[in-house]
Amino acid sequence: MAGISSGADPLMLGVNVCTAGGDPALSARVAELVCRVELRADEFDAELAALEREYGTTVYTELLFLMAHLRFEPAEALCHWRGILDLRDSMEDRLGAPVDVRVALVSYFVHVSRKLQNPKVIEQVLFQETQASVYRDELTGLYNFRYFREYLASEIERIERCATVLSLVMIDIDDFKHYNDSNGHQTGNQALGMLAEILYGAIRTSDTAVRYGGEEFALILTGTSKEGALQVAERVRRRIEAHAFPRESSQPGGRLTASAGVATFPADAADADTLVRNADRAMYQAKSRGKNQVSLFGQDRRSYRRVVSDLHGCYCELSDDYHSFTTLDISEGGLLLLADRVVRTGSLLDVKLRMPGQDRKIACIGRVVRVEESVQGKFTAAMRIVDISQWDRLHLATFARKDLSPPT
Repeated sequence: MAGISSGADPLMLGVNVCTAGGDPALSARVAELVCRVELRADEFDAELAALEREYGTTVYTELLFLMAHLRFEPAEALCHWRGILDLRDSMEDRLGAPVDVRVALVSYFVHVSRKLQNPKVIEQVLFQETQASVYRDELTGLYNFRYFREYLASEIERIERCATVLSLVMIDIDDFKHYNDSNGHQTGNQALGMLAEILYGAIRTSDTAVRYGGEEFALILTGTSKEGALQVAERVRRRIEAHAFPRESSQPGGRLTASAGVATFPADAADADTLVRNADRAMYQAKSRGKNQVSLFGQDRRSYRRVVSDLHGCYCELSDDYHSFTTLDISEGGLLLLADRVVRTGSLLDVKLRMPGQDRKIACIGRVVRVEESVQGKFTAAMRIVDISQWDRLHLATFARKDLSPPT
């Protein structure tokens, strides 16, 4: 069977490889289903249908990536899967015997859709173990740089489509060369393994810990704001500082510590390379300020980039009495409004915003976090969006991100 395992949590499946769509929880459940249930049985069809009800058609993207190492968008993956099942039923009618869906899959992609030219048959678990070694750091058990490079680029593409955020934390052990020179590389390797355990224990299952190279590590925090990433980085820093590493008394200050830098997409970068570079810059800034600390790129806690704008709309403080306003700038996470009357800090605003070139208005609810008196009886109000439909969020994100060059 041609295939590759989806990226499951190492504690769940014992392997750690690349995913098709970037959802480790779904990847792990699909891989577990394929390895546990006989694929020609009704039980497999029933459990797959249950996964579809929970995750949607993304299940079929993960399934075909697992079984054939082919990447499809969910709708296309579902179409192919139905074609495979139709071919399986036809083969069973002709043979008068049950047919494993993997046999139909190979025949479908070789003879029908012709996506595979030279398929290779290999036992699934063995392939998982072999493929895992390509993406795993042998010393620490974390993902390696190869996985980091591939996953971060694909995850940023997905995050951009979904109009959400991703934060990157770069971590470097302070004075690690001194630690190695004083205690030997074997002790240094032992310390790296301990630090990897600290990282893995400090993040969610949906996050990704990577050994970037040498004594440098990275955390990919999907769906995490800059403020949230700062909290994760500080938690990691404190745990490293408090941990008893072997022979650490030889270090400056008598403790083994680490410095970290945080950058967030899309606020700090428009692509993966720039995000890495800016998180690295923030990390080296933490080093220059005395080490054993966390630094934010740009010293700004916003997760979205602001765009100067003069859009017009109306708002009400959760009543039917709407008042007009003009935006001064907007981001995917909030608005800065210019209104002709004061609004209360902490109040919820029901906002209707007219976008250029569109007949319909974007609707959202936001909480006022700051109010300042402007000129000529007008007031500026900073509003954080707390409720907005996915459709309206995508429209707002499209406007906020258009014509933006990568930050320098």
